[in-house]
Amino acid sequence: MKKQIRLLMIVAAMFLSISAFAQKPFAGKIVFEVTAEGTTNAAIAAELAESSMEYIVMGNNYRMNMNQGIDIITIANGNNKTYTIVLGIPGYGNYYIQQTAEELEKRNNSVKTEYQYTEETREVAGYKCKKVIVTATDLETDEEQTAVLWVTNELGLGDDINFYDHPGLKGYPLRTEMKTEISGETVTLCTTATSVTPDKKIKPTMFLLPSDAKSFKDAPDELKQMLGGLGDDEE
Repeated sequence: MKKQIRLLMIVAAMFLSISAFAQKPFAGKIVFEVTAEGTTNAAIAAELAESSMEYIVMGNNYRMNMNQGIDIITIANGNNKTYTIVLGIPGYGNYYIQQTAEELEKRNNSVKTEYQYTEETREVAGYKCKKVIVTATDLETDEEQTAVLWVTNELGLGDDINFYDHPGLKGYPLRTEMKTEISGETVTLCTTATSVTPDKKIKPTMFLLPSDAKSFKDAPDELKQMLGGLGDDEE
């Protein structure tokens, strides 16, 4: 009898470990390119060609690294609902600006966001995506902004990964289309995933605030002046 109980315990432990492994959230890197449709302006195309972005994603979180003279890290942590920008400034070190869950909830309450899910599909970076039309309405001014998202449910990312960019959206957008004005022209700005690469080396700690980063509120005055009042909205 004891042997049977021990065997059942071993089988149960194996089943639980297999289940936990199967439910492990997707982790990987997604590279996006930025293009403009509806223009023949070569200067716009050349400028956007340098605007590729790499996202590191896992579960409900993403991190984007970019360099525009200074190192910029954007961390959206959907588990604790914080959005952080870390600036790596030569000669000064790392400073961060963070929006808390309370601040983001206040922002979201001032905007009504509606999603129209359609059955129209297209393939993006090897994944089947469905077209979603998003309409955001400023409740104070009634101003509306629309965009088209091509969303996949094949990656297995958490819905809370969208808490900052597209709160409430189901699935993950691999392509975004939005009309905007560039150099006096109205164009459709498109952000499209070109590759999705799983990476088991990505860890949850990559979505935490770097330990050496200081609040931008504590930055030297000359640095604040140099960056033109960046972070003034921070509480």
